[in-house]
Amino acid sequence: MAASPDMRTAQGEMRQADMTGWSAQVLGYARLQGPRGQGVKLERRAAALLAYLGVEGPSAKGAVAGLLWPDSPPATVRNNMRQLLRRLRLLCDGVELVEADHQQLALSPGLTMDVVSLRRAVGDTLPPGVLASLAQGASTCLLSGVNFDDCDELARWLDGARNAVEGWVRQAREEEVQRRMDAQDWRAALTLAEAWAQQEPESEQAGRHLIQLHYLLGDRGAALAAFERLRATLAHDLGVTPMPETFALVHSIERSAPRTPPAHRPAPKALPLSVLRPPVLAGREDALRQLQEGVAAGQLLFVTGEAGSGKTRLTEEFAASLGTWVRMEARPSDQDVPYASQTRALRTQLASNPHVRLPDWVRVEVSRLLPELGGSSTLPPLVSEADELRFYDAHAEAIALLHQDNDVVIVDDVQFWDQASAKVFMYALSRLLEGKRGTRTPVFIDCYRRGELPPYSEANVRKLVDTGVARVIDLGTLSPGEVRQLLAGLELPAAEPHAEALARYTGGNPLYIVETLKHLIETEALRKEWPDRLPPPGRVGPLIQRRLERLSPRARLTAQLAALADVHFRATLAPEALQLSVEHLHAALAELESAQLLVNERFTHDLVMEAVRASVSPSAARFLHGRLARVFEQDAAPAIVVAHHWMEAGRDERALSFLLTAAQEDERLLPKGQAAGHYARAATLLEAAGRHEEAANAREAAARCQRSDGAPAPETSGA
Repeated sequence: MAASPDMRTAQGEMRQADMTGWSAQVLGYARLQGPRGQGVKLERRAAALLAYLGVEGPSAKGAVAGLLWPDSPPATVRNNMRQLLRRLRLLCDGVELVEADHQQLALSPGLTMDVVSLRRAVGDTLPPGVLASLAQGASTCLLSGVNFDDCDELARWLDGARNAVEGWVRQAREEEVQRRMDAQDWRAALTLAEAWAQQEPESEQAGRHLIQLHYLLGDRGAALAAFERLRATLAHDLGVTPMPETFALVHSIERSAPRTPPAHRPAPKALPLSVLRPPVLAGREDALRQLQEGVAAGQLLFVTGEAGSGKTRLTEEFAASLGTWVRMEARPSDQDVPYASQTRALRTQLASNPHVRLPDWVRVEVSRLLPELGGSSTLPPLVSEADELRFYDAHAEAIALLHQDNDVVIVDDVQFWDQASAKVFMYALSRLLEGKRGTRTPVFIDCYRRGELPPYSEANVRKLVDTGVARVIDLGTLSPGEVRQLLAGLELPAAEPHAEALARYTGGNPLYIVETLKHLIETEALRKEWPDRLPPPGRVGPLIQRRLERLSPRARLTAQLAALADVHFRATLAPEALQLSVEHLHAALAELESAQLLVNERFTHDLVMEAVRASVSPSAARFLHGRLARVFEQDAAPAIVVAHHWMEAGRDERALSFLLTAAQEDERLLPKGQAAGHYARAATLLEAAGRHEEAANAREAAARCQRSDGAPAPETSGA
């Protein structure tokens, strides 16, 4: 008899409870760790299964089994997978590490895995376990010591996954070091940078952090010694010299006198490495004017825009122009915990203002959230409106007193504030703005990502704006002219010729522009032609990935189909390719347009398309390419388009006829070099299929085209 929904829910909760204490390690040497500290070594296929699900997420059972046992008959493959899952259960005393049904495999929700924690941490605060591993320099190589020379496709996946993990590690390190530097926690940042440089001594990014952090900690000699080590490593291992930005940083240190650690914010507001912090706030003149008008009108200011639009940078520079300022922020996990944001803000401000004495009645009420203030253990619960009003008034009084020395208070990432905190904070602000506190009132600037406010915060903002108490300043993207203005201020002449390409590729998002420039500099591509393809660099990928994760599965799949179809995508392809009704397709497209990912059947900019492509697992990509090939074939699309998708789907035999047709069509046009390439590729596929006579004909056709084009015939063996 089938289990009821309630029973299935209870069973799922029991399975998750059973997982408590079990963790899997696939970075370094693969092993399991049990709740009593027992370690269990994993054999290579079990390790590969867990690593694959950790990197790719829930996956088709048949595709994973085909990777693990590529040369076995289907019945053997199914039996092998059952036995592997059984062995994993036995290793863990019957606990399910992997949830499996007839079609899909997924990690059990209660299983903790290092690579999953790392993947989720990119673009966010690192969990303690991941942070400790990076600080201690632990191995971050995926499945260290494991190889799959007998499984070619699995070996290729592992190579790609290792590269992806290396990127996550590098990005997580960079973000955590920068986060610690922004918080002036230089010693913690130095520990992370030293572990990074030890594992990647040739990383100039890590080396620059070491140089800067030693200097900020007052050890000028150690900073210069770190530079010499970096220069020697780059010369010996890579045969290159440090980048101009590194030399500029070192020259500034050499010109400075030895000093002790500063008591306040680090002295250099803008290092010569201008790309790390562009000196010009291009395209923000109107926003600055609105901020000034809002201050003059005594309004609460809201600054919104997409991630990377420069909200924090703009508000911090504006705040500094007004006097003393303080910044508070919320975190993604706050929304699930009542008063989490307010509690953190109060603790931060109390620690920063030890001279402020809260009245006794205020301390008592605030101690409901901060027990360390005393009194919470004996306080009665809030049972009446009068009790609740006293609680809210106490917080309003505390906020007023703690901010009386500030000219500006910035509240960042308001979209993450929990509902209870938002309610008490908005009450306090309304009291302050009404002038009922009798204390000096600072300017409040709240920043949030466009389109991400929860309904309760959105309602608060709308009410304040409608009554004239507040104004919203929306930061848009930069126009091509403003991108040129930004580049002109970077003192990077080689970047200015790329202004138009940067504007198109990044959509004018300031962070995306800077991160793309960093990538071009680090890969020594800045002085070259604009590349045909660029991966989402630095922090860009995770930011766009977060936007993708908020989509419904149907909208995400539609975006992935559009990314793989590229310029040939049309909305009319999707119903057949994805087996969607027209109604569902319209809903998916509306969702993509609302998220500013797809507009008029085109991605808003190239970076979004690249990030969506990167989100498609290899098995899903093969499936979607196959669906596109069928639709394009039925639609009489250009032969080369059909051939491309059949080849990407792993169906070379279906691609052959279209590839030859494309070659014959191109041969009638000039120049003929493209036709020669198609013939050469077809010759390789024909040879692999044992059709040697046809392969020879294709090679002759390739040579004929090349002779006509005046170029040497292409090699076909590696096509």
